[in-house]
Amino acid sequence: MFDEVLAGLGSCDASAALALAGRLGRLSSRLEGLTIHAQVHLACQRPANPAAGDGERGDEYSPFVADELAVELGQSPRTMSSRLATAWEIASRLPAALADLTAGMLDHTRLAALHQLTLCLTDRDRAGVEGAMLAGSRLASPPQWRRKIHRLVGRLDPDAAAKRRRRAHTERRIGLQSLEDGMACLTAILPAEDAQAIYDRINQIARTDARTDNRVDGDARPIDARRADVLTALLLGNRREHVSVELQVIAAVGTLAGLDENPAELVGFGPIPAEVGRALAADARWRRVLTDPATGTVLDLGHRRIPTPALARLIRHQQSRCLFPGCGMPATHADIDHTVAHSDGGRTALDNLGLLCRHHHRAKHSGNWHLDQPRPGLFIWTAPTGRTYTTDTTADEEEANTQIAVRTTSRVNPRPTPPTIPSQRGSSGARCPF
Repeated sequence: MFDEVLAGLGSCDASAALALAGRLGRLSSRLEGLTIHAQVHLACQRPANPAAGDGERGDEYSPFVADELAVELGQSPRTMSSRLATAWEIASRLPAALADLTAGMLDHTRLAALHQLTLCLTDRDRAGVEGAMLAGSRLASPPQWRRKIHRLVGRLDPDAAAKRRRRAHTERRIGLQSLEDGMACLTAILPAEDAQAIYDRINQIARTDARTDNRVDGDARPIDARRADVLTALLLGNRREHVSVELQVIAAVGTLAGLDENPAELVGFGPIPAEVGRALAADARWRRVLTDPATGTVLDLGHRRIPTPALARLIRHQQSRCLFPGCGMPATHADIDHTVAHSDGGRTALDNLGLLCRHHHRAKHSGNWHLDQPRPGLFIWTAPTGRTYTTDTTADEEEANTQIAVRTTSRVNPRPTPPTIPSQRGSSGARCPF
C-alpha cells in the first residue's frame, strides 16, 4: 500500500498532495495510538512479582518489560523504559485522549502536552481538563493548545505552577552525549536562575578575555569557543595536572608509537582520534594487556570467584559496555557476571565472564531472561517470550555490516491474566485513510 502511494505521488497535483499529507498525518496519529496500546498490552502480560525480586511492591508491571521492547525495536533500554512509563500513564489516566489519538482525531504532540501539563493534578481534575480539551477545537497550533491547558489547570489548581516547579527541581541533572570527531556534548538541567547566572558569568569572562587577548596576540577564537574554554577552566582549573581525574584510554601500540592513525578508545565515551589518544597517553600511568596473536589470550583457570585484577581489566578492555543489546552503560559502571553461575560450577575464566549493568544483571537472575555464552565473546540472550538476541563482542559492529540476530524458539512461559486495558472511544469502524 505504501509503495503504491509513493509511486503515485509523481502524478499528484498540489491539491491532491496536500490532501494526502493530511491523511498521512491522521494515519501517523493512529499508528502512535496503536503503538501505545501494544506496549501497554505487553506490560499487562508482565505484572511485577516483588516476591521474586521483580519490581517493588505497588509496581504495576515488571521493570524488565522495557528491555524486551528495546531489543525488539533496536532502542536503548533507558529510552524504552521512559516511553513505556509514559504509555502506561496515558492509557491509565487519559483513556479518552488515547482513544482520540488512535482514531486519528488528535495528534501525538497535543496528547503529550495534555499528559505533561496535567501531571500535577488529581485524577478527578485531570479527567476534567481532558474532557474540556477534547470537547473543544484542536486550535490552530500546539502552542495555543498548551496555553489553553495552562489556563484550565490554573483555574482548577492555582498552585499548579509551583507544584510543577518543585517536581522539575527534583529532576535536575547533568548529561553527557558523544558527538562526532572526538567531541562531546555536556548538558545541565538546572533551575533557570542558576543556569542564567552561570551563563552570564561564563559570557562575561569570555568577552573580557577576548578584548584583552585580541589586543595582545590577535587571538581569533570565536566567542562560543571562548565560552567553552572558560567553562573548562572554571571546572578543571587552568592547571589540569592539579585535577584528580582518571581517564582510561585503550590504544594499540602502533597507534601510540605513531606508526598508524587507527582510533584510540576513551573508556565510557567511544572512539577518539589517534592524535588525541597519544596526547592523553603522554603523561599517563601505564597498564599493559598482552595477547598472543596466534592463540588469542590466556585464560584464568583458577577456581576463585572474583577474577584477578588482570583478568578484570582484560574483560573491561574487550567488552567496553554492558552486554545487553542497546545498553550503553560503560564498563567502568558494570558488574562482571558469571554466565554460568559460580555456585553452579561456572569457572572464573574469560569464556564464562561478561559485563552487565546492575539492571540487566537483575534481569538475568530474576527477570526471566536467560544468557548463554557458546564461545568466548558471543552472548545469546533469550527473552521471556523465547525470542533470542545475539551480542558478539568479537565483531566490530560499528565497522561491519552486522545485525542483531532474532529468531523464535519453542520456549513457552506461563502468561498471567492481564488487567483491563482502557477501551478506545471513537475508533470502531474507522477506515484507513487510504
